[in-house]
Amino acid sequence: MKIKASAVFFIASLAPSPNSTRAFSSRASRRVAATSLSNRLLMSSTVSANPLLEQEGLPKFESIEPKHLTPAVEELLQKLEQDFASLETTFTKDGSDNELNLDYDQVLPAVERIQAPLGYIWGVAAHLNGVKNGDELPLYDALEAIEKKTAVASDPPFVLQQKKRAIDNSLRGMRLGGVGLEGAEKERFNEIKLRLAALSTNFSNNVLDATKAFSLSVQTEDAYKLEGVPDSAKAQWANSHLQFLKSQQKKGEEVAELPEMNPQKGPWRITLDMPSYLPALQHIPDRELRKEVYMANLQRAS
Repeated sequence: MKIKASAVFFIASLAPSPNSTRAFSSRASRRVAATSLSNRLLMSSTVSANPLLEQEGLPKFESIEPKHLTPAVEELLQKLEQDFASLETTFTKDGSDNELNLDYDQVLPAVERIQAPLGYIWGVAAHLNGVKNGDELPLYDALEAIEKKTAVASDPPFVLQQKKRAIDNSLRGMRLGGVGLEGAEKERFNEIKLRLAALSTNFSNNVLDATKAFSLSVQTEDAYKLEGVPDSAKAQWANSHLQFLKSQQKKGEEVAELPEMNPQKGPWRITLDMPSYLPALQHIPDRELRKEVYMANLQRAS
């Protein structure tokens, strides 16, 4: 089947990335929402025979088999070529200035509707290949077999070395993801992944808490320590100090009169939030002041 260059580029952009198996259900739901009614009607004649073409709701994993993949992709490639060519005919030019007379809804949503069914299939195939690789889709076993062949080759040429590197990288990624493990080892791997995810979340929360907890106030009498700092940074720190004073006032109590913000005379409040932290390291001339801010950032949650 011949496809014009623009369609080839368009189809190539649908290839799944190494991260395509992550959070598949949520992506599938978004793609399903984008699938047009016309696409669904076209697929209706083959839905019963090919569950990959039944794209309303979540994937029918219990019915999908490797034999369904090639026919589904071939059918959708043909449909995609037809729809893409039809879409191009709608890109008409305005006779007055010879410019395309289009709006947003005529382009990006239309492209999304065209690519959604094929993208859906790529996602299902990539997901199943990652979590339930079988004898009919033996990617892991095939790569291992090729790895053994290249491993015994003595002094391989440059091209073979590059192929071996690609194979090694692919297998490493699969093994780090748990592919190839069975039984107790697979269960233990999943336990470790869950534990690691929990620890990672807790650590991120601790880092965030430590970031919010730190502040360094520079009083008016120490204004010389900020000599040469841009006015924009001083204004930000002065405003941060004023907002901090406001946050300390408790409801129901008598509100003390707050001083006016003075970027030139201070006081100033420096925090570890990046918009405050980076100007401090870049512009503060006082070495000890920079060190205190830097060490606080370095030791967060440690």
